[in-house]
Amino acid sequence: MALRIGGAVLDLDRGTLRRDGEIVPVRPKTLELLAYLTRNPGRVLSEDELLQAVWPGIIVSEDSLTQSIHDARKSIGDEAQALIRTVPRRGYLFQSPEIEAAPPPSGAMAAARAEPMVAVLPFHVDPADDAARALFDGAVEEIINALSHFKTIAVLARHSAFALAEHSRQDIRATAERLGADYVAEGSVETAGAEYSARVALTETVSGQRVWAQTFTFAKGEIFSFQTMVAQRIVTTLVANIESAVMRRGQPAPTANVEAYLHFLRGKELLRSYGEGVNQEARAHFLKAIERDPGYGLAHAYLALAEVIIGGYADAPRAVLDQARDRALHAIALSPDEARCHRNLALTLLYRGHEEYDAAEKHFARALDLNPYDADTLAQTGYFRALRGDGEAGLALLDKAIQLNPMHPNWYYYDRGETLLTLDRYREAAASFSCLPRKGAWQWARLAVCHALAGDAEKALACAREGRALKPDLTVAQIVRETRLERAQDRERVRRGLELAGWDTAGCTGPDAP
Repeated sequence: MALRIGGAVLDLDRGTLRRDGEIVPVRPKTLELLAYLTRNPGRVLSEDELLQAVWPGIIVSEDSLTQSIHDARKSIGDEAQALIRTVPRRGYLFQSPEIEAAPPPSGAMAAARAEPMVAVLPFHVDPADDAARALFDGAVEEIINALSHFKTIAVLARHSAFALAEHSRQDIRATAERLGADYVAEGSVETAGAEYSARVALTETVSGQRVWAQTFTFAKGEIFSFQTMVAQRIVTTLVANIESAVMRRGQPAPTANVEAYLHFLRGKELLRSYGEGVNQEARAHFLKAIERDPGYGLAHAYLALAEVIIGGYADAPRAVLDQARDRALHAIALSPDEARCHRNLALTLLYRGHEEYDAAEKHFARALDLNPYDADTLAQTGYFRALRGDGEAGLALLDKAIQLNPMHPNWYYYDRGETLLTLDRYREAAASFSCLPRKGAWQWARLAVCHALAGDAEKALACAREGRALKPDLTVAQIVRETRLERAQDRERVRRGLELAGWDTAGCTGPDAP
């Protein structure tokens, strides 16, 4: 069950709290306190009742409750104490006129998962050693990628695993369990001259039992062998019948050149971030990686994606899209069994227009076949299925991606919103689009469509005005013409919603204003 509390969403089943679309790190006891308060709205709860409910059988001071109340208010943005009120000499009262049920997850998300899930956390590295930190963050990502190739194991996506690591040490196991991870893999690294010594351990989240631990010592240039060894050991520990030979048929290291690898990692991290010039910086790093290792397929694939993003996605000049396609094809020629190369080619083809959709579908399918538990591939394939008119299949893939990556990047909200819109689930689509912390004119346009088709003319017009203020020259005809929806009926739905919202007149002022 998920509840909206002001601007926050408390998911009681998954044990998560979100604000503005982002997971809010919350201590387990603070979350339990919030849950108890929301289950008892409008009633004064004494300190004794709250202590017994949240700390049953444990003697704690009133300071613990006071601190948890403070943390709870802060986590939901209630510093003014309008929702969680202190009643002098009596206790606390939770009163929120805005509390409402949030849209429930679909059956695909709630379905039981047969495979064990493992969360691989970033390793503890000397924070002053920038090169080691980048190398081992990259190593963790490659371990996650390698584990994903085993169809008998699920892997918590990198974005969620790294967010999980931001919790305090005592909260990690409890939070991992709430996110559905059955095991947590974590490690620490020490540097000794020309060697690294990495201690890696695998722990069961429910019992806290140490399943496996091993120390790896290797030369600094052998980090790629380390990635493969650790991935193999984790999998073989969890799934006894998996032979080491299954691992991608002896999957090659992403590159044999550590310097090229570092440039690739820095480029990819920049490409995932937001800010002025970050995509151009990412492109420069990919070019340096290729300069040092011309056969580095992944660097070519991400360079192609960076150029599409810099060019404006579907608005990029045709020459840019042509060059990006050729780069992505070259990446696949270099690394034909690397799922991310196929995914980036599929995305490049997607932005080239409807005439390339058949080819894009083949490469999305190939990426999924090579790596069936890569959350981003699942999400982007689901979005693509929705663009082609199969919203139900698309939503199932997106929900599976969110199950693997509950602390996912913000673009998941847009893709899921677009998919729900194709299924005429307008209020759910609006809720998903609303989670985007940054909205451009196109995102406001989608929100306007959702509210208009749901019958909320006032909200639709407000969204239309927000969008037109950002991009006054953006018309209904242009939005419909440039949408990536393949079916005419889906494009017509967008047109109808924008016209109902009054998009083309929303930016007018003076005598012609509505």
